[in-house]
Amino acid sequence: MRINTFTTILLFAAALAPALLAAQPRFRAGLIAGLTASQIDGDLSAGYNKLGFQAGLRTTARLTPKTEGSIEFLFVQRGSQSELVRDQFNPYNFSLTLNYVEVPLQWHYKDWLVEGDGNDEDYYRVSLNLGLSYARFMNASVDDELSGVNVVVPDYLKKNDFSFLIGASFFATRHIGLTVRYVRSIGYMYDPRDWDPAPAQKAWNAHSLYFQTMYMF
Repeated sequence: MRINTFTTILLFAAALAPALLAAQPRFRAGLIAGLTASQIDGDLSAGYNKLGFQAGLRTTARLTPKTEGSIEFLFVQRGSQSELVRDQFNPYNFSLTLNYVEVPLQWHYKDWLVEGDGNDEDYYRVSLNLGLSYARFMNASVDDELSGVNVVVPDYLKKNDFSFLIGASFFATRHIGLTVRYVRSIGYMYDPRDWDPAPAQKAWNAHSLYFQTMYMF
C-alpha cells in the first residue's frame, strides 16, 4: 500500500463526514493528531525511545447511553531507537522509522457525565477504550551503524500487522479530548524462523504508546 492509497482512504472518510454529522447525535466524526513512542522487542534496544507522528480521522457511533464504537483511519510512525540522545560510545546506535496506515476498531465505556447548560449537549468526560487494530506497512527509514537492522528492513518485515489496544480518554469539552493508548502487536513483525530453523537473530515484536489530541465535531 502506497501513500496515494492512504490519501484515497482519507478522501473517502472525508466524503462520509457530512452524512455522519447530519446523523448526530448517534454518529460523530473528528480529527486526530499526536505522537507515538515505540519500541521493538528483539532488536537490541530497550525503552520507548522512538518518537513518531500520527494523524487521521475518527468516526464514532453511540451504542448505548454510556458506550460507543469507533473506527479510525491513521497514518502512524512506529519503530525503535537505541537511545533518545545518541551516544557516540554506544556500539549499537541506530534509528528505525516504520510508516504504517492503521485502522483501529474500538469499544468505549464512558463515565463522569457533564450536563449541558442551555443549548449545550450533555457529554462524558472520561472513557475506557478497548479494541483491535490492523496496520499495513508502507515504507521504512533506517539510520544504522553496527547493529544490522538495515539487513532486516524493509525486505523481511511482515506487511500486515494485527494488534490489540487499551487506552483511556479525557474530554475537556464536548469537542476536545486527549487519549493515551497502549498498542501491542499480536505475533511477530519479523521472525527469522520463517526461513531458518535455528536462527542467530531474535524475532521482533512491536509495541507503542499513543498520545492523541482529538477534535470531535
